[in-house]
Amino acid sequence: MKVFISGGRGRVGSRLADHLEAKGIEVVSGGLEDGIDVTSGEGLAEALVGVDTIVNVLNTRRFDAEGAISFFEGTINNLTEEGLRAGVRQHIVLSIVGVGEGDASTIGYYLGKVAQEKAVRSGSIPATIIRATQFQSYIPVLADQHTVDGKVIAPRSFIQPVELDEVVELLAEAVTTLEPGSVVEIAGPDRFYLDDLFRATLAARGDDREVVTVDGEGAPDAMVPRGAYRTGTVRYPIAGIPAA
Repeated sequence: MKVFISGGRGRVGSRLADHLEAKGIEVVSGGLEDGIDVTSGEGLAEALVGVDTIVNVLNTRRFDAEGAISFFEGTINNLTEEGLRAGVRQHIVLSIVGVGEGDASTIGYYLGKVAQEKAVRSGSIPATIIRATQFQSYIPVLADQHTVDGKVIAPRSFIQPVELDEVVELLAEAVTTLEPGSVVEIAGPDRFYLDDLFRATLAARGDDREVVTVDGEGAPDAMVPRGAYRTGTVRYPIAGIPAA
């Protein structure tokens, strides 16, 4: 088996590459560092020769709707076009639980992920979508993104952060075992309120920013699974946070 990881040098892609190679699976990393530009298609045809499965964990720093949609749709279309020519049998995409729901429906980056899911589903290569909640290691960054004038603004909404390595394991399972066309969601074992999680995380880091609780515009459970999902086993590394 030969797997092409689009975004293979990032924190998800590099761990997935190590995981698959440990199983004896041949991995091709697809990124600018490898001479492959998925946004333009440069180097893609050559990289996909003999590839069975594409795993798409690409990310972008474009958070505006126009930029995110253009990036995610464009890269899916390029991968699909060249993947068909190469005889790729499956396209696996890492997405986010709850994109398009509640408050997330107005966030540019999430609109890009919605467009990505639609594009891969409408393509001619069978698509498997893995949706994960926020990574546990990403919570401090998320707090930074919610900071306005030195205060962390947090809606009283649910969050269920998952350990990154457990997402990587599920992606590897999608490569080797899951039926193409599946949609699987994964979340951590602990569900919190976002404002409580921010307060505990900042306190543990010695960060004295004030967390201000506000009413969310959408349903409080928009960013956690609403149906069947895989539950991770790794608990959030800070004890004593009230469960939601």
